[in-house]
This record gives sequence, structure tokens and C-alpha cells, in this order.
Amino acid sequence: MARPIRNNRDLLLDAAEAVITQSGAAALSFASLAAMAGLSKASVQSAFGTRAALMDALLDRWMHQETARYRSALGGETSSAEARLLAHLRCTLEELQGDRGQRVATLLAILTGEGQQSDSLRRWYRDRLGDLDAQDPEARRRRIAYLAAEGAFFLRCLVGIDADPAIWDSVFDDLGRL
Repeated sequence: MARPIRNNRDLLLDAAEAVITQSGAAALSFASLAAMAGLSKASVQSAFGTRAALMDALLDRWMHQETARYRSALGGETSSAEARLLAHLRCTLEELQGDRGQRVATLLAILTGEGQQSDSLRRWYRDRLGDLDAQDPEARRRRIAYLAAEGAFFLRCLVGIDADPAIWDSVFDDLGRL
């Protein structure tokens, strides 16, 4: 059995990600999380209440971490729509290059499969992409690049399109030039 850890939400979320990474998202339950964390099932349930709340906590944590990466990629340049797009493309490509993308895609698939709509996820996309209204050719190209980047992310992480990393790099280079 795993060594016991304190009943700390962040440590429990780390353990939840470990369950997902090792056994897949379908294996994530209060029982599997308790076993991974070395706690009782009741302790885990008291930390989150419901499985939906656990999934929301995982997704919220990812969104906060990803937002920090995005702000770092912006490097203080927030006024330019092009700078925001390029920062989004860099962050999305980083997701594809590691296992972070697979974990969040799995969480999204579970949330969708359970019929839940995540208000926090909608807000995250609204903050990142805006309302998708594009009044000029440049804004239309940026909109296409955002949507294509998200499509590439989902194709890779949800559908499982496997390609050489250089191909994904090339796709995102093309989107950056768009």
C-alpha cells in the first residue's frame, strides 16, 4: 500500500492524477484515490463530497496551472490579440508534448460523458478565446487558429491520433503563421 499522506486537497489531487495516469480516468473513484493516498475512503469523500466535485477540483487546478503558463508565455504583452494567440498556441503545444494534455482531455471526456457542463471550463474558454466574433480578416485568421489548435489538441488527446512530435510542431508552426 502507498505510504500515508496528510488529508490535503492538493496532495489528494496529485494522487488522483496518479490514478488517472496509471489506470485511466475510469478507474478514478474515492476507493482508488483512498488506496493511492493511504487514507480511508471516508477521508477522501469528506474532502470532496462527490465524484463530480473531485473532477471539478482537478479541472480547476489544471486551469489555474495552465493560466499561469499562459501568462508566462505572454511575457507581460496582453494588449495584442496576436500575442495572446501565439501564447495560446505555445501552451497548447506544450500540453501535447507532455502527459498533461492526456490527463485534462481524460477529465473533459469524463465530465462530458457524465452529462456535466463545467461553468469554470466555459469561463476559461471565454477568457482565452473571447466570444469568437471576428469583424476583420486578421480576427478571422486568429479565430481559425484558436479553433484549429483546440481541434489538434482533442484529436491528439481524445481521439488518439498518434504522430511524430515533429509533425505536431509543424502544425503549430503553421497555425502561428496563420
